[in-house]
Amino acid sequence: MSVQKSEDLLTVVISTELSPSPNSQELFINQEQQDEEASDCPLLTPSPPPIQTDKTPQLTPIFNVLEGASLEMISTPTLENINTEDGLNFMNIVNSSSKPLNDEPSSRDPMVESTSSGSSSDTNEPVCAQLLTQLNTAYQHLAPDAQALFYNQDNGGKPPLVGIQLVVPKPPKDYHFMKWNWSLIRKTCYWTLMSILIGCTALVVGIIATMPKKCDPPVEWWQGSTFYEIFPASFQDTASFRTTKGVGIGDLRGIIMRLDYLKELGVRTIRLNSIFPALHYPEYYSKISNITDVNENLGTLEDFSALVREIQKRNMSIVLDLPLYPFVKSLSNQATPIAKVNGTELIRDRRDAAKNRIIIPQLSILSSSVETIRDVLSFRPSSLKKARREISSSNHSNQQKDPISEAIKFWQLKGVNGFYLQGLEHYVNEDTFVSSLIYWKSLLYPNNIFICHMKVLKNISIATRNSILSRINLLDVTLHLTNSTKDIKSQIEQVTKGIVFDKPAYPWIHWSVGGVDTSRVASTINVKNASVAASLLSMMLPGTPSIFYGDEIGIEDCECQDHKDLVHVHNLVPMYWEKKDSPGSSFSFSEIPTWLPEAGKPMETSLTGTIKEMTRLRAETTPIYVKSVLREGQIKANCDIRYVEDEMIVIERWYPRRNSYVFVANFGNETRMKDLSFLYYGGHVVVGPAYRLSRDVYFKELIVPPGEAFVIKLDK
Repeated sequence: MSVQKSEDLLTVVISTELSPSPNSQELFINQEQQDEEASDCPLLTPSPPPIQTDKTPQLTPIFNVLEGASLEMISTPTLENINTEDGLNFMNIVNSSSKPLNDEPSSRDPMVESTSSGSSSDTNEPVCAQLLTQLNTAYQHLAPDAQALFYNQDNGGKPPLVGIQLVVPKPPKDYHFMKWNWSLIRKTCYWTLMSILIGCTALVVGIIATMPKKCDPPVEWWQGSTFYEIFPASFQDTASFRTTKGVGIGDLRGIIMRLDYLKELGVRTIRLNSIFPALHYPEYYSKISNITDVNENLGTLEDFSALVREIQKRNMSIVLDLPLYPFVKSLSNQATPIAKVNGTELIRDRRDAAKNRIIIPQLSILSSSVETIRDVLSFRPSSLKKARREISSSNHSNQQKDPISEAIKFWQLKGVNGFYLQGLEHYVNEDTFVSSLIYWKSLLYPNNIFICHMKVLKNISIATRNSILSRINLLDVTLHLTNSTKDIKSQIEQVTKGIVFDKPAYPWIHWSVGGVDTSRVASTINVKNASVAASLLSMMLPGTPSIFYGDEIGIEDCECQDHKDLVHVHNLVPMYWEKKDSPGSSFSFSEIPTWLPEAGKPMETSLTGTIKEMTRLRAETTPIYVKSVLREGQIKANCDIRYVEDEMIVIERWYPRRNSYVFVANFGNETRMKDLSFLYYGGHVVVGPAYRLSRDVYFKELIVPPGEAFVIKLDK
């Protein structure tokens, strides 16, 4: 039979009659049914070339008639039945190894055969083992003998059919991992994973919960906190309330009575100016006679101890002014116990930083001590005890001649947390200054401090300067506001760009705008709100601010014609307290005359309550209370004065990765309207008058009335 197609299609010629041959007979004899299924592998022979010859290939019979069977009983393989199941049944193909296979039922799908065979040898095997066994036996390549059935070397010139052999070794009947307890393994893995997840979650939650809410630099109690300076005789009089004999002078009990007011104001430390016995106190308070006792007009040592206890109950501290000058004429006349001074500290203080040269100091020792030591060396051993007694008595007498050391030890036992060494600048050029300062510092309790005026750093040697910078905690700087704002800028930058900001361990600045030695701000600057605005200015600067009593409400100097001889204390006018119906609402009883006329009612101010808000802001805001930052390897004050024109001043406080804060004040007598958009865009007011508080402000049109001041938190 011949089927012809177009030239671009494959032509298949199948003979209508198959001739018997020995090879064809072998295909029908003793072949297993599994080989028939192997012959049914879906492998395709390569397609013949598209060009066909004119001659139709003549195929010779490739099958012989089986012996003992008629030809009609055997169907002739044709194109229609060569791939059918019946057509395959008559083909008995041997595999490439010529090994007969076990006789198995015939099936098109070896997998179906495996599952439906039901042989007794595989029924007990695992499913995975049966699958691998069937894959091993099912896919076989066509044997070379079988290929000869479809290929005639003489006709067509087609390449031989090469099958793809899938070799899957037959697995063992029982795998080792099948014996594992998979149920326990699954549970163990699950709970291990859950435990790890829960542990990681708990760790993250713990880290977040224990993280500090603020990443602020640590500070001591005296760093950045607000000090309140009090002249005790002018703060509150309670002796008139407790006795029939009134004196009209403030006392220590009066300070106790006003502690809640100071606590609400945000004060952290109370500084007392002068509490010592003096002739004609308080008019001539500086002429003291003893620095280890309390003036009788102020109270007793028991009253002082009660004051300290009440201050400590409110988590506040107390600092005492210690007047060295003119009480102590010269440190050279004082017998500082040199034996207690560390010699290495003396040598270190004499180191010249420029030349790295050490200068051995000349220790000043009293001639009596030298003579005593010389006598000891000449004594016989039998007199050694007597010599020791003489040395001990000599040292004891020397310590009695050092009132500063005795006062430091005495008042610390009473609970004082620090001392303002008034007049220390008068002794900086003395030979014993360094050794005396070292010894006084050694007497301080831990966390107690020394304060002195900035004048001590003028016209001194390098050794003296290093000694001061390493042993003084606060340097007092008094700002003078009588001149223009340009002068204020000059005063501030002279400090912030000076030596104090060269190292982080150097003293902090103690900023003040008023004190016992200066006139009241409200009297020197005739501008409404000037006193409160000046206090806010000092609190905006880097360091520790100090408020002189009464400046937070703007009281003025005493203008009393009857006390012209007391002009030097007119700034120490008794404090003004809002008069109420209850006793003690004013400074003293109305029928008791005060030592100076009581301060009158302060001028109305729009900045009422701003001091309290500013102390709160300083306690919570790192850019304001911090002294400086380490920038590009150098210590730099984080304070910039950005604008000083027309009696206006603009001060910026900044800190890395924080919002900046800007202080704006007008110390002039006219309302100023400025366009400062070249500096900043805008922000909202956090401290200031009530009508501005918590409102947005823009520097494009900034309006500032006279004497007004406020703090702006800039937008990021």
